[in-house]
Amino acid sequence: MNNTVAILLATYNGEKYLKEQIDSILNQTYKDIKIYIGDDCSKDSTIDIIRTYKNLYPDKIVYYQNNVNMGFIKNFEKLLQICSENYIAFSDQDDIWDRNKIFLQYTVLKEKEKIYQNKAIMIHHDLEVVDSNSHKIFDSYFIARGYKFSLKKDLGAILGPCGVMGNTIFMNKQLKSIILPFPEMLDSHDYWIAVNCEFFGVRVTMNTTLIKYRIHAFNTSNKKNIFYQGLTRNKIIYLPNHNTTRKIFLKKLVNRVSSQDKRVLMAYLSYLELKGSRINIYVNLIKFNLLKRKFFIRLFIFFRLLFHLYKY
Repeated sequence: MNNTVAILLATYNGEKYLKEQIDSILNQTYKDIKIYIGDDCSKDSTIDIIRTYKNLYPDKIVYYQNNVNMGFIKNFEKLLQICSENYIAFSDQDDIWDRNKIFLQYTVLKEKEKIYQNKAIMIHHDLEVVDSNSHKIFDSYFIARGYKFSLKKDLGAILGPCGVMGNTIFMNKQLKSIILPFPEMLDSHDYWIAVNCEFFGVRVTMNTTLIKYRIHAFNTSNKKNIFYQGLTRNKIIYLPNHNTTRKIFLKKLVNRVSSQDKRVLMAYLSYLELKGSRINIYVNLIKFNLLKRKFFIRLFIFFRLLFHLYKY
């Protein structure tokens, strides 16, 4: 069996941190890897850095440069379509990986494959949050953002808060066959992967921090902003995930999922589209765990829904 791990790295103007990230991948204790790099028309020295590494590691690296800027989601989709390995990991261009990241995730996935034969499986993990200078902001991304993952299937938590970061995803080819092609209007490939895995596969959450996840816009003086990321835009307060395209592409799953899972999906779509009684919408959000399990967040959404304070 081919145990090579394909590592998909989408780049765009990443010259500042790219070398450090590629080095952290090449220094993995698990050596059977192949790095697929797709550059999305970078205007800095990114492509030169990639070519240098390709010359140094011709058997480890495959790369291309797009003719036009596709955006990172289409770029990742293209990388997924190109790779042929049985195991796949996703990488950002500006993080730093723990040396044992791939080994640990690969080990867990192989154990799960013995139990769930021919099943789609995804392993993801926690992250340490750092600033642009690699100074620690948070020990745990999960704790900072209030994500709590069940060891069992937890469809509501993945449909709603989610919290699965693309740069932590390690999956097998069975999941790849489910998620491709990406639907139009997709604005988050990691969310799409996580949701499909929760519907049709097996998710494993590792509470170990295996990446230094770089947040460029934050430092220790304003780190609290990470809690409100995604809630505001142009000074308008949004209900969580209402400023995304989820309500468009999630509809593509309605006729594919089981009847039990469909109830949860329809409840979430009702929330995203604000269809029906606001009280019923809120009751279903709580019933199916479609909100973060933090009291102040649930209270905030309760008042936004019931007192019509929401603005599009």
